[in-house]
Amino acid sequence: MKRIVHLGLGAFHRAHQAVYTEDAPGDWEIAGVAQHSRATIDALRAQGGRYTLLERGPEEDRARVVEVVRETVHAPTEADRLRDLIASPDTHVVTLTVTEAGYVSGPDTPAAQIARGVEARPSGAPLAVVSCDNVPRNGEVLRGLVGELCDTSGVDFPCTMVDRIVPATTDADREAAERLTGFPDRAPVVGEPFTQWVIEDAFRGERPRWEDAGAMLVADTGPYETMKLRLLNGAHSAFAHLGLPAGHETVADAVADAELRGFVERLLEDELAPTVGDVPGIDLADYRRTLFERFENPRIAHRLEQIATGAAQKIPLRFVEPARELLAAGREPTAIVTVIAAYARANGLTAEQAMGGADLPALRDLVTAAL
Repeated sequence: MKRIVHLGLGAFHRAHQAVYTEDAPGDWEIAGVAQHSRATIDALRAQGGRYTLLERGPEEDRARVVEVVRETVHAPTEADRLRDLIASPDTHVVTLTVTEAGYVSGPDTPAAQIARGVEARPSGAPLAVVSCDNVPRNGEVLRGLVGELCDTSGVDFPCTMVDRIVPATTDADREAAERLTGFPDRAPVVGEPFTQWVIEDAFRGERPRWEDAGAMLVADTGPYETMKLRLLNGAHSAFAHLGLPAGHETVADAVADAELRGFVERLLEDELAPTVGDVPGIDLADYRRTLFERFENPRIAHRLEQIATGAAQKIPLRFVEPARELLAAGREPTAIVTVIAAYARANGLTAEQAMGGADLPALRDLVTAAL
């Protein structure tokens, strides 16, 4: 048996990395860790870790039962078990989906949980800690946080980029899952057909052959991270912060608004795509077209409110650096300013607050003028 410990047992992980792991060859299993609520782990425990993935296409659903999660842990009340799992020589990989807000220092943070487990591991037992969150150079950021707390010389921190739209599960989804599988699932997840995982090939120890399940193993994930963060995530934030005041509830609703869609298309083509650079193996024009095909899926109820959550971390990451690059090139980031100003206006923030305190006076002045 070979184990992955996953921190952040939410819907995204179960619709993404868990599926790649189940589809990879070899005897791999996942111990999933909830950081806060017990609801998901209690539901999974009651059904032996099994859950349904509904792949929601534009016309119909396809369902599969995923069985790779073999243990669940509630971090606040089972800290010793979490430490022991990470410390076990059967554990070769730790993965994380804890959102951007989880990348902080502190005694009860994911970084501290990892450090406690690393300190208890047998000497010389290699471990890879794989961040799957929308944080630029996520592996390097995580290495810095864990490295403040323990010796990480035997630990690899590969960077990754993940992509799949995973909307919140509804009662109707639970009914659909049972209808298609006959399994009365208390914890199904929904995902669009598209899925992507790009992983830095920097592992000294064992890992699943995720590439056999469709992942990309590359020397440098940086270009892919930038592409996804600025184009997909940037478009999502634009639809959320401009679509919510217009009365739209989902991405599909917002993209059907011709005026709003046109604005987001211009945002990507004129301001965000020019800051991405070359991405090996990817045609950016095709990538943008695929994005809008995904956004148009009328059966993916990707709620704008969900996307807008955590905007204090998302807005600076998705828009400030592209704006900095455009300003340095002598171009005014008009569309970016519109999005940041909409976010600031809706939340009663100053331009500086909306920018996360970034030191970019030219952008601050433009956003202030737009408020």
